[in-house]
Amino acid sequence: MALIGGNVPFKSYPNSKAEAYLYGAHIASVPADWHCARHLHHRMLEINFVLEGTQGGDVGGSRIAQSAGELLVVPPKLLHAFRAETAMRYFVFHVQVDDPVFMGRIGEAGVMLLGQDRALTPKLFETLSDIRKRLERGDSKLGTYRLVYALLEMLEDEAKARVGANASEPDVLPLLIAREIESIASRPEAEAFGEDSALQDNWMEAIAVRLGYSRRHCTRAFSEAYRMSPREYLFVLRQQEAMHLLANTRLSLEEIAHRIGYDNAQSLIRQFSKWTGMTPGRFRKEKSEELSYLTPIELA
Repeated sequence: MALIGGNVPFKSYPNSKAEAYLYGAHIASVPADWHCARHLHHRMLEINFVLEGTQGGDVGGSRIAQSAGELLVVPPKLLHAFRAETAMRYFVFHVQVDDPVFMGRIGEAGVMLLGQDRALTPKLFETLSDIRKRLERGDSKLGTYRLVYALLEMLEDEAKARVGANASEPDVLPLLIAREIESIASRPEAEAFGEDSALQDNWMEAIAVRLGYSRRHCTRAFSEAYRMSPREYLFVLRQQEAMHLLANTRLSLEEIAHRIGYDNAQSLIRQFSKWTGMTPGRFRKEKSEELSYLTPIELA
């Protein structure tokens, strides 16, 4: 603490920067048995609000039943899928925030299904409704993001309440490992590791060295945080990026293979058929413009 003019106290505060990204916001009415296929968002939490009807979900291996008026928060890197049990209307969007402590806290709290029975939910739902109205009107980004940050703060308070007031700061190592894996998945020159465990060891070893930990510790920390191995995460990212590029671009198979780290189109075709049960060509024909819910790897 310093004094200005002998009697005015002066205290400096840390410099900081906060950025948020709003992705895939939409509202839709869907028939019974509509489904959203199994996927994850590598950096984003999903805010999923059912306005009318009901849906069932498999979120991180757990069954979720969500009715009208309930808000579901899905942390990043958690595999999930949904199916409408009745005709349904919903509002959904995804948020990426460059705050590893916040994201770690959301991850520790796990899946949050919030209904009208909690004290915070009236304000939460009011804010959610205001965000939707602003998006519909095309209002200024500043006003919309003010509400987004207010919503995130309420979710952070809920997460804190769930993990306990005396909980330690969340471990950010799994998030750092995930970012390294996302970098591998997004590099066109990345090698096609395939099923070779020796290559698997090499890239995980390189990540561990860069982060200053042992490979075993990194693998364990990541697996405990996200319920999948680093290798499984890399494969999911590649699968989703291939699906996104096939459905939403006109890139050739060779270009897509190169973009996600495979040597050639034949390698991609073999692996893609294992992932989806169909060839990339058939997938592109049947799913064109359909997979807007997938987060492009470029957003990593």
